[in-house]
Amino acid sequence: MAQQAELPQILNPEQRLKLAQVSILTGKGRTAIYADMKAGRFPQPERDGPRCSRWRAGDVLDHLNRKRGA
Repeated sequence: MAQQAELPQILNPEQRLKLAQVSILTGKGRTAIYADMKAGRFPQPERDGPRCSRWRAGDVLDHLNRKRGA
């Protein structure tokens, strides 16, 4: 059984988010997130290892706020 991704009650801007958490925040799936990254429309993740990507919560929230204001 797959684990359900959860978001913390309060997001610290320096907090690192997994793809599943970013997907919940944006309402987009993995393919759409990576397509937007490639097109320069979404922030790049930070690499925590060869197979581990994490997004700064502040970067994702800034992106969503700019998108909402546009």
